[in-house]
Amino acid sequence: MKTKTLLFGGIITILAIAVVGVLTKKPPVKIINEKKTVSVGADICNEFPKDWVASVTGKTIIKTEKLDSSGLHVCQYYTDDNNFITLRLNNLSVEDQKKSQITLGRTVTTNQEINMDNFVARQENGLINNTVLVLNPNLFLSVDRSSTKAASDDEITAFAQKVADRIVKGENQVVNNTSVEKKEAIVPLPQETDIVRSFFEIIGENRAPDAVNMMTPANTSDDTTKQAWNTQFSAFKSLKITKVEPSLQSDWTENNHNYKVTLQVEMKPEAASALPMPNYGWDNGQNIRWIQLQKIDGKWLIGAIATGP
Repeated sequence: MKTKTLLFGGIITILAIAVVGVLTKKPPVKIINEKKTVSVGADICNEFPKDWVASVTGKTIIKTEKLDSSGLHVCQYYTDDNNFITLRLNNLSVEDQKKSQITLGRTVTTNQEINMDNFVARQENGLINNTVLVLNPNLFLSVDRSSTKAASDDEITAFAQKVADRIVKGENQVVNNTSVEKKEAIVPLPQETDIVRSFFEIIGENRAPDAVNMMTPANTSDDTTKQAWNTQFSAFKSLKITKVEPSLQSDWTENNHNYKVTLQVEMKPEAASALPMPNYGWDNGQNIRWIQLQKIDGKWLIGAIATGP
């Protein structure tokens, strides 16, 4: 009788352990790219062609534009004359990029539905600023957009998932295309262009005081000057960035870099009577401005906004 009791008790114990094991078993961990090295080459428009982007986004892509500079390779996919989705390959530290986004007041999270290491940067208003697909610690592909007219948050997320799937499957690889390798002493253009873009995005979001705070002390230490900038930035009804590109690089110094920015602008009606000049010198429509970035205490700030180089 004791033998039967012990045997029965042992069976119950084994069953209990098995049940507990099932109930406490953790879901499988998705291991991404464990054995396969993913890569993206410098010719983004070729690796992710216009027709493919149109098919996965369901949008009509009227044209593409390729932009390249040291450590930066870009393809812009235009959904109309002014709005576009961007794939931007950056030869920079991923961790530094995350820190840069956080410094700009953005929230950084991971999207578990994307089949690659990634992070998503959201602006203070909750909109996605960009989705970064990590290729290696010093190389990433960023999925950006010029405005919500180009793609909604859901659409940009779905597009990032498709881009990641294409990379993981190696479908982006083309003949005679060399992957981008990390180079030494590369000017950190993407971080700087992010600062320039964020500056104008914040103005377009009607957050003039925040934009002023991104400027150098020479522009903000005097209350009169600070208020003048605040008044000007508050006069925009809408402001969209078309292009940001390095300018006058032969004149760059360690602490001063210049960028050419193309913008699409609409001013508030009351700005037409502004002093010292109507609309503070801005035109309704396309505008080009040269931005001087100055590094102060290790941080890049907006030093000057000019109508000419």
